[in-house]
Amino acid sequence: MRVILFAGAMACSSLAMVHTANAASGGAAVTIIRSLSATQEESLDFGRILPAARDGMVTVRPDGGTECNGVTLCLGEGKPALFRLTGAELPLAVSIDPVVAMTGPDAAHVMVTLLPSGPVVMASPAGTAYAVGGQMIVAAGTPPGIYAGQYNISFEYQ
Repeated sequence: MRVILFAGAMACSSLAMVHTANAASGGAAVTIIRSLSATQEESLDFGRILPAARDGMVTVRPDGGTECNGVTLCLGEGKPALFRLTGAELPLAVSIDPVVAMTGPDAAHVMVTLLPSGPVVMASPAGTAYAVGGQMIVAAGTPPGIYAGQYNISFEYQ
């Protein structure tokens, strides 16, 4: 009887081993997206400004509107910076310097607070426009001349 029970236990053990081995297949996929290109088409331009006896503020909005507050006189319209973003139709996170110093004659400075269109934009194969405006205080007695500066802006797929 012991021999029969032992043989029966071995048979059950073999069946259990057969059921634990299974085969499966898995899948894999990838989407290759086009690389991102950002090109500046226009620079931020505040136009021509005539400072007055007191400080004034000049704003160029991302939509292109210009406002002169205080006693500063704006001669002509300013223009926002314009970037062309070409890539896959995916959202892009935008990172930009918040303030830029523009330097003029005799190392005089004018500080500009940048006004980007938004923190996220969609790229497209045909190219999407992204605008950056700015706001600055023009102090009374600001030396006349041309002021210029640079800022950093980056666009990254999310």
